[in-house]
Amino acid sequence: MAFNSKRNTAAISGENSLTIQASLIAFGLAAPFATYAIAVSTLHQDTKVALLVGMSVIYLAICVWTFAQMRQAQKAGGAARATDQNPINELDQKLLALDDAREFFGSSLKPADMFRLVANRVNEIVPIAACMLLTKDAETGMLKVAQAHGTRATHLEGRSISADDSLAGLAFLGGEMETSGDIESAAKHFGAESFDGFESTAVLPLSHEGDTFAVFQIFFAGSEALTEDTRDKLFAINARISPLFLGSMAFERSLSNALTDPLTQLPNERAFHMVLENQLAESHRFRDDRPLTVMAIDIKNFDEMNREYGHAAGDRALSFAAEKIASQLRKMDFLARSMNDEFLIVLPKASERTAVEITGRIQSCLAMAPMKVNEEDEVKLWLNFGFATFWKDGESSQDLIQEALTKKQMAKLEDPSKVLMFPKEYVN
Repeated sequence: MAFNSKRNTAAISGENSLTIQASLIAFGLAAPFATYAIAVSTLHQDTKVALLVGMSVIYLAICVWTFAQMRQAQKAGGAARATDQNPINELDQKLLALDDAREFFGSSLKPADMFRLVANRVNEIVPIAACMLLTKDAETGMLKVAQAHGTRATHLEGRSISADDSLAGLAFLGGEMETSGDIESAAKHFGAESFDGFESTAVLPLSHEGDTFAVFQIFFAGSEALTEDTRDKLFAINARISPLFLGSMAFERSLSNALTDPLTQLPNERAFHMVLENQLAESHRFRDDRPLTVMAIDIKNFDEMNREYGHAAGDRALSFAAEKIASQLRKMDFLARSMNDEFLIVLPKASERTAVEITGRIQSCLAMAPMKVNEEDEVKLWLNFGFATFWKDGESSQDLIQEALTKKQMAKLEDPSKVLMFPKEYVN
C-alpha cells in the first residue's frame, strides 16, 4: 500500500507539472496578440488602460498560482524520495560505522577486542544470535574457534572443526560466502547442545589479495540467513570487516614479535621487564604478604659447546634448555630469554626457599634428559643459577636483576664443573 501511495503521489505531481506548463504556454502565446489587439482598437484610452492592467493582474495571478503549484509538487516529490531512501540511508549509516571503526582504530586493537567491536556493529545491521571467528591451525590444518560472542558462546570457544567437511571450511577453502538452514550439519562438529535455538547460519570469508585468512560465522535464531535482503547486507558487511580483522591480526603479530625471542619462542627481555615491574608493584603494595624472587640462569661453558659441535647445536641447546626449564616452573612463573645463553625468571610469591626448590627440580630434570647433538652423540646440559629476593636483596627491578646476575657469576667461579658430559672417546 505504501508503495502504491508513493506511485500515486508521483503521478499527481507529474499531472500538476503538465497543467502548469500548459497554462504558461497558452497565456504566453495569447498575451502578445491580445495586447496588440487592444492597442490598435478604437476603444477609449481609459478602457485600453483598464484592459491592459487587467491582463497584468491576470498574469501576476497565474505566476503566483504557478509558483504555489510548483512548490507543492516539489514537496510531494521530495517526501516520496525521502520515504524511498530512508531505509538505504539507515543501512549506509550502520555500514559506515564499520568504516569509521577501521579509520579510528586502524591496527591498534587486538583480535579479541576487534571481534567484540565487529560483533556489536554487525548485530545492529542484522540481528544475530551468536557469531564466532575461526582461524586455521598451521600444525593440524583444523579451523579453530578463536573468538565467540552471543548465545552459547562458551560452548564454541576453543573448539576445532575440520576444514574439509564443514560449512566454515567450505567458505575458507572456496573464498565465497556460504549460507545454510541446516544447523544439524554444523552441530555434528560441536555437539547438538551448542546450537540450541539456532535455525540458520552464514559464513563470511575474510580475505586479503585473494587469500582467505579466517572466517566469520554468524548464527540466526530464525531463517534470516536465507533471505535475499540479509544476503545483500552480509555481502556489504563482509567487504568491510575483512580489513578490520586483517589489521588487528597484523597488530597482534607485530606486538608478539616485539616481545618474543625468535629462537626459543620465549618472551624476550623487554617482556620480562614489563612483567617484573607489574609484579614488583604488587609486592610493594603487599610488602609483607607477597614475596618475589628474580632468577638468572645460563648454560655452563656454552661457548665450548658451540666450538665442539657448531652453532646449530648451540641453538638447539638453547631451545632444549628453555623447554626443560619451563617444564619445572609453576604456572604463575614467567620465563624469558635475555641474551646469548642467559635466561631470566620472575617467581611471584616465591621466597628463597621456593627458589631453591625450583632450582633443584630444573637441575634434576636436565640430569635425567640428555640432548642429542647428532645421530651418534648426546650431551647433558648443566646450568648456573643466581637469584635475588625482594626486600632482602633489593626493592627495585634493577637492584634485583643485578643481584641475581652477581650471584650467578659467583656460582660459576665456585663451581668449575663443565657444561657437557662427553662420550668416553672425547675425554682427554
